[in-house]
Amino acid sequence: MFVKVVVPRPLDATFDYLYDEEALGPVEPGDWVRVPFGRGRLNACVISVQQEAPVLPDGVKVRAVEAKLDGVFRVLPEIMKLCSFGAEYYQYPLGEALASAIPPKIDQSIKSRPGKQASVAHSPRTLSAGQRAVSDALSRISKENPASVFLLEGVTGSGKTEVYIDQVKRVLDAGGSALVLVPEIALTAQLRERFESGLGVPAALWHSALADGQRQDLWRRVRQGEVRVVIGARSAVFAPLQNLQVIIVDEEHDPTYKQEDRFRYQGRDLALFRGRFSKASVILGTATPSLETLQRVKEGKIHHLKLEQRYSEQQLPAIHLVSLVEESPVGAGTVKTHLAETTIRAIQETIDRGEQIILFLNRRGFSQFLLCQGCGEVKKCVQCSISMTHYQKRPHLKCHVCGAKEPVPKHCHVCGTGEWIGMGSGTESLEEDLGMVLTGARILRLDRDLITSQQRLEETLDEFRSKRANILIGTQMLVKGHDFPGVTCVVVISADMLLKWPDFRASERALQTLIQVSGRAGRGELPGRVYIQGYDLEHPVIQVLTGEMDRKDFLSEELAMREMLSYPPFSRLVRFRFESKEESISREAARGAAEELRRLLPEEHRGRLLGPSEALLPRANGRYRHDFYFKSPGVELLYRAGQAVRAWVGEQEVDLIVDVDPYHS
Repeated sequence: MFVKVVVPRPLDATFDYLYDEEALGPVEPGDWVRVPFGRGRLNACVISVQQEAPVLPDGVKVRAVEAKLDGVFRVLPEIMKLCSFGAEYYQYPLGEALASAIPPKIDQSIKSRPGKQASVAHSPRTLSAGQRAVSDALSRISKENPASVFLLEGVTGSGKTEVYIDQVKRVLDAGGSALVLVPEIALTAQLRERFESGLGVPAALWHSALADGQRQDLWRRVRQGEVRVVIGARSAVFAPLQNLQVIIVDEEHDPTYKQEDRFRYQGRDLALFRGRFSKASVILGTATPSLETLQRVKEGKIHHLKLEQRYSEQQLPAIHLVSLVEESPVGAGTVKTHLAETTIRAIQETIDRGEQIILFLNRRGFSQFLLCQGCGEVKKCVQCSISMTHYQKRPHLKCHVCGAKEPVPKHCHVCGTGEWIGMGSGTESLEEDLGMVLTGARILRLDRDLITSQQRLEETLDEFRSKRANILIGTQMLVKGHDFPGVTCVVVISADMLLKWPDFRASERALQTLIQVSGRAGRGELPGRVYIQGYDLEHPVIQVLTGEMDRKDFLSEELAMREMLSYPPFSRLVRFRFESKEESISREAARGAAEELRRLLPEEHRGRLLGPSEALLPRANGRYRHDFYFKSPGVELLYRAGQAVRAWVGEQEVDLIVDVDPYHS
């Protein structure tokens, strides 16, 4: 017989091979086989099986499959359908999409170091009246239509997790399985503890930080039905769960559900499609729904349920604005951090009361960049169009794009005499400043420079949760779903860094981030306070936080602006990025492709094409980058635009990256 396969290579094509069933055993779509390919060998996924020989050009012979791989890695039909949809929509080769959905090295038997099997203590919490009403509504609607989609909107601390657990328990009792997605690996361990405690059964963690052997072992256990609850980051959307009945997407608004390299899928949106294929209900949970989700609610595609009070019945934290125009920043360190006297006093009083503080600063390092005092030169990365970040404890400069490191130069490389001065504070310099201006501060940092492993992350969170430290400084890692009952004070060091980003989603994201980080305060018995420092405190986002502007009005205005400008959710946005080592090649390729697409588009849609222009970061990893965007009114035109641009690029000496629904510039 013959099999048609796809290979994990950037090729939009299928390949035919001869298959000896007698020697290799039965085969079916979804199986993985070992095939000769070019001068080497590859693992390939079987798409179809047929008895008839393929029609090939004269002189071309069909090569034979060499081996069939372990059947436990066979792609389930619903995962095959999901990957096929994802490959088409996100315009990515199917073979590579399928390869990203399975464990690595499936042609090798990798021993997995057995982990400690801790006993699961069953201690469910009683649902509040509001939680019970929401959970009952979820069950009732899901029973009527198993593929229903819900937005569960609940204020921070309202106990959405307890509703999730109740829903999963009902699914398990009915013999089904459940998938829980979270935006960060950092949240998986904490969430597993709560689910296992509430359910009384083990739950498995699924994320990219697992070792190869662990990922293979987990795949087998899930595939064979030994595990019925999977908690994981976005890649868990491909987990081979049998009889899947509920998918939960926690913090559905979070941009980290979007994969930013290779297979650039949106985990939340693939979860919605998997729910449809599997006839499983999908629950999108958040305190700050995305505008895309709110528009789907408005269109009647999603059921909207709300939790409007905290589980503890504690009030939401009080918001205090600290103007850095009226109150100049103070600081004792080498690089002056933007800390106002009012903020320092509030932090010290919180320490004196024996309570805990979270400080949010979305910038790593000691100083943002080094500036020559003699000539004004800024030390930049030689590979990227960005300044290098200065680190003090282990003195070096680091590029946050390509990862390049180099020692701190003694003198300016331009004028040869000037001394360097650090400009713009980061989490490292903030830690130094706090140690100098506070008494009794025991400080921890949570950023990607210090948190280099899952173990280190869990140790840091446990140390803070057990109150061995009273201050936690962090970046975006702090914002997402952490529950610290001892935290009564949250400080946002610079709101302006969130508000001024050049992106049409900037205001939406700033509001989401500020609400989420504010929600870390006052989740226990004591009331919470939030101090927001900034220069532009009249911004509508700040007015929403303080109650001067109604949140519904703000979101309605944002949606109206998006609709007027044809931005998502009123279009399908796609970015075409052209990269080359030669600036002229990437620039001319982007210009030529944009002209070709503009020529092919119907006249009424030509105004939806933006650019071409330099990328926001014009050079990265030694490669120049030029972009243009297309705001497609529908999926069909989106596909046609992608096909036209890819065909035009053809064999040109330029790399094309197609990013559908991009979340970052």
